[in-house]
Amino acid sequence: MRPVARFIAAALPALAATPATADLACRFDTECLEGEACIESGFRLTVETGIAPGTLFAEGGYPIGDRIVTDAETVEVVWRAREPWLAAFGASASGFHLLTFDATGAARYTAHLPGAGLSMLYVGACE
Repeated sequence: MRPVARFIAAALPALAATPATADLACRFDTECLEGEACIESGFRLTVETGIAPGTLFAEGGYPIGDRIVTDAETVEVVWRAREPWLAAFGASASGFHLLTFDATGAARYTAHLPGAGLSMLYVGACE
């Protein structure tokens, strides 16, 4: 198993200023809707998280109860790591959600809304 603890601490630099936990603020400057050209965006979301820097994660030991919060909905997520990325996956009544980011904060957020026949990709950063 890779040294996940070092990776998690590096992937969450914004949390270093807080002693225990903090939320991640994500801003996305590019929005790509299924079947359309990408455009500029000001989309934002927050990840309500209990992850603290330097936390050691055993297999299956990721925190539970963390959530992605947007203007449209709040989605409970599960975490997974594969260097150099950290990912939050979630499912809601409207669809499926995936947020990935690396140690620099570079982020991608996708939402797949099968009932609406729509998927969206946002490109930006989390801190």
